[in-house]
Amino acid sequence: MSEEVFVNEDTEIVKEKPKRKKKELTEEQKERLRQQLKKGRETAMKNRQKKALVKKIKKKEQDEENDKLIAKSVLKKDTNEDVIKGFRNEIDELKLTIKEMKEIKKKEKEQKLESIPEEKPVEEIQRKEPEKKVEDNIKQDVKPEVPQVAVAPPPPRQKVIFNTKRHRRNEFF
Repeated sequence: MSEEVFVNEDTEIVKEKPKRKKKELTEEQKERLRQQLKKGRETAMKNRQKKALVKKIKKKEQDEENDKLIAKSVLKKDTNEDVIKGFRNEIDELKLTIKEMKEIKKKEKEQKLESIPEEKPVEEIQRKEPEKKVEDNIKQDVKPEVPQVAVAPPPPRQKVIFNTKRHRRNEFF
């Protein structure tokens, strides 16, 4: 080996370090290193796939949040499940009140039917003669006679037939 000597401006002599030779590896060592390299590449691939999956899930969640914001602002619709559940509960309560009101109404009807007095027999009704009032008799006697005038019947309806592409009707009116 030859040593090279460099001289700086400061007049210091600097020697270049000699290069070391590579250590020779045996076949066993080479095989072990190859296996480690193979194993490292596999774990690196798994890690990259995990990170890609996490990234994909985060992106999907972000897209869903963006869709909700768009739906709120553009469509003015609130897609919250809480609001929907609240409305459903309110509907159920209203159904219950309607059912209760129907039951109350049914009970009132039954009470009215019970409180109606029994009808008088038919014989008593037939025996009584209706009382005639004097005013009714006077009105019947003094009816003015109105001359009857012949009124012509209205003309029959005429059939109007449309036969165009747009309106296909046999009779109109």
